[in-house]
Amino acid sequence: MLPRVRSTRQGDDMTLRGAGALLLSVLLVGCATPRVVRLDTGQGEPIVYLPPKSAKPVEVDEDAFRRVMTRLVLDMRFSLHDGAAERPRVRLASWDSGPQSAGSDYGDWCSRQDSPGECLTLLEGGFSFLDAKARRQMALAFAWDGVWDGVQDAVKEVVNPLALKAMLTSAMAAYMFLIVAPEPVTKVVAVALTTFVLAYLGVDAFMGLVEGWQRLSADADRAESFRELEYAGHRFGRVMGENGARVLILALTAALSGGAASMASKGPTLPGFASAALAAEAQAGFRLSAAMAGGVRSITVAEGVMTVGLAPHAVAMTARGPGSEKSPRTDSTSSEQILTNQLPDLLPEELEIASSLGVQPVSVDSAQFARYARGERVKWVLTQEGQLRIVPHRWSEVEISHAVASGGKPVVAAGEAELAVHGTTYFGIRITPQSGHYLKGASEAMSRRVVELGRKAFAQYGITFPP
Repeated sequence: MLPRVRSTRQGDDMTLRGAGALLLSVLLVGCATPRVVRLDTGQGEPIVYLPPKSAKPVEVDEDAFRRVMTRLVLDMRFSLHDGAAERPRVRLASWDSGPQSAGSDYGDWCSRQDSPGECLTLLEGGFSFLDAKARRQMALAFAWDGVWDGVQDAVKEVVNPLALKAMLTSAMAAYMFLIVAPEPVTKVVAVALTTFVLAYLGVDAFMGLVEGWQRLSADADRAESFRELEYAGHRFGRVMGENGARVLILALTAALSGGAASMASKGPTLPGFASAALAAEAQAGFRLSAAMAGGVRSITVAEGVMTVGLAPHAVAMTARGPGSEKSPRTDSTSSEQILTNQLPDLLPEELEIASSLGVQPVSVDSAQFARYARGERVKWVLTQEGQLRIVPHRWSEVEISHAVASGGKPVVAAGEAELAVHGTTYFGIRITPQSGHYLKGASEAMSRRVVELGRKAFAQYGITFPP
């Protein structure tokens, strides 16, 4: 019977080993599960997009970061530098950028601040006096330590770094609270921030921020000392990394100076923005220009899956899959009101002048469009066939008429547009129904309709305008 017993035990051992191997393989597969982005346009089933594993973040070097940070702060409509201004009652963390000893207690740290007495009043009722929100923000402020020297040097001549750090910390905490909430993020400024961060850092890094924030919150709630909050904050700082922290500070500062509209207008001036616009299409499946102009309506993060509610034109071609072609036309309908050239007598001379200057109407996907778009602004018309035709507003100091763009023919819409050009990427800044040839004396309703048609026509090429 002994051999039989030995055989049974061997079988049990093999079974246990097999079960252990199976469990390990399941865990490894779970850990290796790729991030998933669901692009929901509201038209049919959502597009499931898997970001490439080789995606790299857009790097923001320190010199460029300092220059842009100074400009952003100068653009703020309020001053934080007035020493007589009332200081925040609760000093939430290490506002100074000096090194902190891991063994220092709260009293030692306060003694190094510019207002030790005020700092010490925070814990008059003991450490338990701090509520969950204050604990999280105190820990979060430590996360900036890796890059705060650069921020302080860039802004100290313009604003009070202490107050700016308080604002950034509070804004970041409020933003992360929205992101981890179970409900979809729909606030315009939070959506704009998220699309910005996704473009620069990628989906994996963004998900890491979410997980890191959840851990920081849990650690802050359990903390029994000031030193533990400091440790939790520094750990979250490592999750962000220096580049991630710079990206977040730039985005938050732009948002603080004017919300989503400010981010849309200032975004193209930030370091690496052109690369980020291209990265957004590959890493997250949406067009950054469309997203920052309101093309993304909501974002939900849950269990490694990000669901993005967005307009159809905001979906990047990389996410549409094979067989998806960009449609270069905007179909018109018989119900559209036709606009006629109100200055037909000038047409021969206008066409002759344009020809002598080498100006001719072009489409957005032509090589000549880039030259026109770099000017002060362009004039555009939408033909009865649904074609968007462009001419420069001025060329060699001579104004070009809308009639040149249309050949003098009737159109369904006409106006002007201001654009920003970064490499091969275009961003809409402003679009208007301005046209003395086609819209002189037009009603307000007509002007609104024309602008809407213009927006749709440009959107076919991925160019969107702020609302």
